[in-house]
Amino acid sequence: MEHNRKEVENYLSTTVAEVLSQLTSEQKPLWGKMTPQHMVEHLIVVYKLSMGRFSVPVVSKEEDWPKLKEYLMKDSPMRRNVPAPNGKSDLQPLRFADLEEAKQKFYTETETFLKFCEAQPEFIANHPYGGPLTAQEWLPCHKKHIKHHLIQFELIPDYE
Repeated sequence: MEHNRKEVENYLSTTVAEVLSQLTSEQKPLWGKMTPQHMVEHLIVVYKLSMGRFSVPVVSKEEDWPKLKEYLMKDSPMRRNVPAPNGKSDLQPLRFADLEEAKQKFYTETETFLKFCEAQPEFIANHPYGGPLTAQEWLPCHKKHIKHHLIQFELIPDYE
């Protein structure tokens, strides 16, 4: 695997928390229409998806899964303004009272995912574009996805 597991775990559990602490509800995205709270809640939902708490249909062709999985696991920029897999462009209703509550839930979900990944590394959950991924394969995928949204809100520099 291209990614060192411990480095990715540290990034998700420590670095992201440090960076996300700088996010305020007033910040505007460089692209897209998510608010800061929508973004954090979106990341929570993707953690839940990767642990099989719910599922979504895979919208890509099975023959494309190997190249899509390779892309998802590579630490490289993600395309911007990717449509939701369900084809809807509406923002989801907010689930938490405010951004701070959403951040706390995100930190909890991060730790839950890391423990889940340790306990069930071969658990498989479908990625809407990449198809079936093991919990270990979701690790670098989460890092890539979270970095994408941290860049979106100018919390970290974009890829060079």
